[in-house]
Order: sequence, then structure tokens, then C-alpha cells
Amino acid sequence: MISWAQRPGGPPSREQFEKLRAMKVGMITQKISLTEEQAKSFWPIYDRYDEEKRQLNQDLRSKLRETRGQRNEDNEIARQDEVFKLREKELALAKSYRPQFLEVISAKQYSDLLLAEREFNQMILRELRERRNTRD
Repeated sequence: MISWAQRPGGPPSREQFEKLRAMKVGMITQKISLTEEQAKSFWPIYDRYDEEKRQLNQDLRSKLRETRGQRNEDNEIARQDEVFKLREKELALAKSYRPQFLEVISAKQYSDLLLAEREFNQMILRELRERRNTRD
């Protein structure tokens, strides 16, 4: 079990966010076999990328959660178009950062990074589901 707790009904506190961040850094470092020398250049790039990606994900979640009662056919199509645009921006962001990453890490490490991020997110989601199920 992961040793962090989310506040009931709200986003993680700053302390919880820092714990999650440390777990993510550790997992990525291990999964991509990041050397100390690579880490000096990698983490500033990753931090910028991750912050931009986090903002896009917040925008996407917000768009997906819009109140359904206020939607009509035209509004729904417009909302879907906005969701597509946000997903396109997320892909464009990944493409724009790849050359920067490849200046610091190998193509294999970059592929491993993508897998590590996915594994980390799945691990967190699994943990949240388990906690929700034990609460009910």
C-alpha cells in the first residue's frame, strides 16, 4: 500500500503532493536507469514538461466535468471539439519536449520514461480505487 493519504473530498495537500512527487521521481529514476549526470539536466526539463502537462490535464478534466444539464446538441459538439483540441495540445507538448529529452537521455530511456509515467499513474489510480472500496 502507498503511504500517502488524500484529504476527504479534496485534492492532495502540499505535503501529500510532495510525497507523490518523490515517489514519481524515484520510480522514473529507477525505471529509466537515470545516471547522476543525466539527472542534472533531465529533471529541470521534466519539471517544465510535467507542469505544462498537468495544466492541460486540469483543463481537460474541467471540460469533461461541465454540467450536463446545461448542454444542448450545439454546446455538446463545441465541448467535444474543445476536448479534442486539448488532447491535440497534449500530444504536441510531448512531441515538442522529446528533442530536449533526447539531448539528455537515450531513445530507449525516453520510451521507458513514457512507460514509467503510465505505470505510476495506473498505480495511483489503483490505490485510490482500493481506498474508495474499503471506505464504502
